[in-house]
Amino acid sequence: MANDAETDVPGTDADDAAAAPGGSPAVRRRWVRGRSWWVAGPLLIYVTLVLAGITQSSIGIDGLREDAANPSGIMIGPGLPIRSDEYLTSTPILLGVAATGQADDDNPLTAPQGFFTLVPDGPVSAVVLFDGAVLRLGPMLPDQMLLAAHWWLPYLLLALGAPVYFRALTGSRWIGLFAAFLVAFSPASAWWSGTPVSILGFALAGSAALLRCRDLIAERRIPLALAWGAGSAVLLARIPLLYQPWAVVVAVAVLAVAVLPMVVDRTGRRAGLLAVGGVGAAALLLAGGTVLENLDGLRASLGTTYPGARLSSGSTNPLQEVFAATSLANLHGRELIGTNASEISSSFAVGAVWAILLLLVGVRFRDGRHRVAVLTALGFVAFWFAWCLVDFGGWAAGIPIVNRVPSYRAADVVGFLAILLLCLVLPALTGQVTVRRALLIAGSVAAFAAVAGSKLRDDNAPSLSTTDVWMSSVLLAAVVLVVTLRPRRWQGYAAGVVLAAALIWNVNPVLVGLADLRGSDVAQQMLLDGADAREQGAVWASDDVYVDALLTATGVPSLSGRQLAGPDDDAWRLLDPTGGSEAVWNRGGAYIEFVWTDDDEVVMVNPSNDIIQVRISPCVLHERLPELGTVVASAPLTSDCVSESGSFTWNGATRWMYRVVG
Repeated sequence: MANDAETDVPGTDADDAAAAPGGSPAVRRRWVRGRSWWVAGPLLIYVTLVLAGITQSSIGIDGLREDAANPSGIMIGPGLPIRSDEYLTSTPILLGVAATGQADDDNPLTAPQGFFTLVPDGPVSAVVLFDGAVLRLGPMLPDQMLLAAHWWLPYLLLALGAPVYFRALTGSRWIGLFAAFLVAFSPASAWWSGTPVSILGFALAGSAALLRCRDLIAERRIPLALAWGAGSAVLLARIPLLYQPWAVVVAVAVLAVAVLPMVVDRTGRRAGLLAVGGVGAAALLLAGGTVLENLDGLRASLGTTYPGARLSSGSTNPLQEVFAATSLANLHGRELIGTNASEISSSFAVGAVWAILLLLVGVRFRDGRHRVAVLTALGFVAFWFAWCLVDFGGWAAGIPIVNRVPSYRAADVVGFLAILLLCLVLPALTGQVTVRRALLIAGSVAAFAAVAGSKLRDDNAPSLSTTDVWMSSVLLAAVVLVVTLRPRRWQGYAAGVVLAAALIWNVNPVLVGLADLRGSDVAQQMLLDGADAREQGAVWASDDVYVDALLTATGVPSLSGRQLAGPDDDAWRLLDPTGGSEAVWNRGGAYIEFVWTDDDEVVMVNPSNDIIQVRISPCVLHERLPELGTVVASAPLTSDCVSESGSFTWNGATRWMYRVVG
């Protein structure tokens, strides 16, 4: 079983020196110990991507083209149509901020949305959401570079933070680099447009800065400690603002694994308490200030019919939704039953099985802090795996904070906790695991993955062959075997990274520039029209979600589009004076869609939970919301109150524009 050791520590950078490329062992050791490339390497890649304006956004999808047969810009690979919350929502919103230089979308129907778009509209939130604040420089800087800087920032923080985080806890930066690759190459990261990376990037970098602050306090280098502490507070204040169901699962665990060793272990406890107390207080003040600046939007969200103050309990989820990540290659070309590629995607939860088996075989911890970190991670793994695999009953819906996490959302990301635990345990391997035990461990992990892959084939992906499941499981077993037998050699880790990348390499496109949202004549005209509308205090409205994305991305104020936080009650009651349709429009995270009619009656329905469809005449809409100046229609309108002002092509179809003249 596990035991502590203070000397001959496995997994340190010195022990991993042999993994450094080129040169003599002494040269490799100096290269490994050097810090500069750990920072300069990720920064160089980041700057290159930003200057080139490269992202993996799906805004180049056919629906967001003027003419899909003649697209503008460069896009390698197809867009990802399943992630409309990216290409129809978050990216157009960010581009709209860059176009206007302001956070408000000027939609009178929606409550303030800065908390949900992560675009600041106040002095405190401008510090916490600094990357969103930078987007407001769009009128002065190239929009494609600003979007690329925002897009890749979480990946940069992950690459910088993970090695520091794991080195502080285990002695090895290399295992932190391995963890960063597994996070970035997880199917859940790819199919959810990098959202898990956003959470883990900020959490790991903030926690790493906190650990560094502790060390500097212990060394009495107070000015540097204050600087690192301030940076940590800014990054950690971001945690409550990210997608909360996932942040509660993974970000809290990452932070706890860093904090508990500081305050439990006697070594350096005073410095740890000072760091945790100071940074924690500063982070809470920053997060609280951000909440206060966005209080109206938060109140609107909590008061919505959907999602509202939704409470959840632990419940069972199909095994394949948790453990089948290694069988999720080529989802683009597979027909899925009862799910979609995003919902079925996960991270490498089988890593938890591997880590637990290693703990049973026996490990040697670097020190007491390492031991506490592993035990803390093990506790989080046990709880959250139970939350998404075991029926807790109704009583668990009363657990504060935890009850904000639906079990199926926990299933999406518990694999990231498995990565955390595994990468804490691997440096503690003594390197003396017998071949028989290593084969048993590798076979057990592969069998677990094979069962989940078989369930995936039987229930959701009939085109997944038995050979596919066997092949992925055998390759997984090979990686587990090599790393378990030779935990100080780089070959097994490199093979694991390559196999992980093979699962997701073709999921998202490589986009250079901003496609037709900036490169088309229509978009350039909309930028001018948007400036005119904002100056006049006028708004537009359309009857097509792809046109809505165009309007949002070019800064055209519009009644149609996304209602992320919730409604502006007073404005919606102008459309619904009796309140009879309040359950329809009192929603967050929803699309507002108009269907143009010639009727005096206003009809509101929810085709799905996230769509608010309003069947209304442009004349009635203008009568009740006089700021309406222009409507865009997918077919010619005959209403007396409108006058045709032009047309344009979008998504390969003609769109008619009408001025509302009363």
